[in-house]
Amino acid sequence: MDKKTQALVEQYSKSLVEVAIENNQVESVQEDVAALVSVFETSGLDDVLSSLAVPHAEKVKFVRLFQESSSVYMNNFLEVILQNERESLLLAILTSVQDKFIHETDTFDVKVTTAVALTKKQKERIFEVAKDKLAIENGRLVEVVDESIIGGFIINANNKVIDASVRSQLRQFKMKLK
Repeated sequence: MDKKTQALVEQYSKSLVEVAIENNQVESVQEDVAALVSVFETSGLDDVLSSLAVPHAEKVKFVRLFQESSSVYMNNFLEVILQNERESLLLAILTSVQDKFIHETDTFDVKVTTAVALTKKQKERIFEVAKDKLAIENGRLVEVVDESIIGGFIINANNKVIDASVRSQLRQFKMKLK
């Protein structure tokens, strides 16, 4: 991404974050942004919105679908994106918004990877461990199930990792045997 494009992404993301903070809608906008990023990650929509082969009218239809289930602030933001024909930058802008929310609100996603789904009580205990060990005051727990870790858990938050997985322990044991 060139400097001009990066500056555009930063300006759009900064504007959305500022509006959300000013109107006490941080949580609502964060949820909308997370949902949209999830759609992009699972669908390949970014390729469609970036493609020169897809007519602008089609891109508008795709983005308008998001407006049906988003907050007023997100709807207004998406409308500005459409008016300025910046659909191709939408994923980059949304990713930047997520980063800015982390810095502005000091709220981190605590990503917990386990081999099986956690109960509510386990989630609470793991979140308390993360808050204590990783110095996180505010955050939300994001659970990921990955059977390849065999057992235990991996906690990622604030650029720090606690790896108490069986896979990691087996790997360490294997290294000691060499």
